[in-house]
Amino acid sequence: MQSVAFGGRIGDLETPVDMDFNTAVRTRTVINTLDCLYGSLLDAGKFDVFLKRFAEIAAADSAALFDFDLSRPHVLRFTTSAYDDATHARFIAAFPTIEDKLWWERSERQMTAGSVINGIDLASEHEIKATRYYRELLQPLDILHSAGVCGVMRQDAQCLLTINRSERRGPFGDDSMDILRAFAPHWVRYKQLEQRLAAGQRDLRGHRGLAVFELGVAFDVRRMNGPAEHCLAEGWLQRGPDSVLRMHDARSQSLWATCQRHAAATSNTCTVPVYGHHAEVVAYAALQPIVDTSLTPRRLLFVRPLQPTGNHGDLAATLRLSCGLTVSEANFAVALRRSETLADAAQVLGITVGTARQRLQEIFEKMDLHRQTELFQALDALAELNDHLYHRAEQPLH
Repeated sequence: MQSVAFGGRIGDLETPVDMDFNTAVRTRTVINTLDCLYGSLLDAGKFDVFLKRFAEIAAADSAALFDFDLSRPHVLRFTTSAYDDATHARFIAAFPTIEDKLWWERSERQMTAGSVINGIDLASEHEIKATRYYRELLQPLDILHSAGVCGVMRQDAQCLLTINRSERRGPFGDDSMDILRAFAPHWVRYKQLEQRLAAGQRDLRGHRGLAVFELGVAFDVRRMNGPAEHCLAEGWLQRGPDSVLRMHDARSQSLWATCQRHAAATSNTCTVPVYGHHAEVVAYAALQPIVDTSLTPRRLLFVRPLQPTGNHGDLAATLRLSCGLTVSEANFAVALRRSETLADAAQVLGITVGTARQRLQEIFEKMDLHRQTELFQALDALAELNDHLYHRAEQPLH
């Protein structure tokens, strides 16, 4: 159906007039990559597929996961998209801790959940080549340049998803870094899910499917995968008494209406209540359908978009001082970045959509911008600058 998550937002996939064919293809590729990531919570084998696809969309030779449990230094999860089990074993045997990993050690200073780190900003090629880590592992694997996105940074745990390139291909460009920044909220969300499942000691491996409903900030369904559509079509979902779950597009609305008619006509339909207010960013609901087929998902995953990284608390003040926006314009810009859509931002501020459009146009003129995506990029850059200037960091995951 629709959706992708550039800049952490779940947006429509229908190609806008200013999106060229290559961008549209990449958008769909990102969606497939995200499906593999979330699906790996149920099927461990999908994580390897995810790494390969992630390396492709980021224009990398390979992607790798470094997952450290610092309370148990001998425990290291190291997975790559391009190398065999022998390489994994050699890495873990030779480097059970982060000792002599120059790039990693320096990146620790910048690692907060969701942060994106470019290796060339932290160590020169000469410095990297002088380390034992490079000579004994990276060089045999033909790796020199790396960039990464942090999923977890706590006193007892560190997790970094990296993309890697050879010396002959050179460092990563802006397109690759944009992919990392767009992917960062999803990677944090994935690690949150993984930790919650582990804490609950629930083994979800081996189940046949995962129905993913990607929700907007107002719990409107922005996108569903195939199994989720199947759930709706078969009438396995029903509204809870306080539900505000809404469908974002005509096709979803039609499926939902069909679902409700099916549920009303069939008294013994297996249904799952869908509530509009979840205590967590994401919520799992068990599904035990009557018919056991390969199309039947066993888990439903409701995903809400995370807020972009960077401190937006002082962003309104920055916009007023640096960009000449009025108080109402600055507050609207921040609300729009958090809400993602004009309608949602207008609702938050208690203004009409027409007024919201007018304020957006005024912001465009004052900031010399033309598209909403350009505004979001500018807002995120200013928010990150605020973080850097005042040395703030997001709270670690617990």
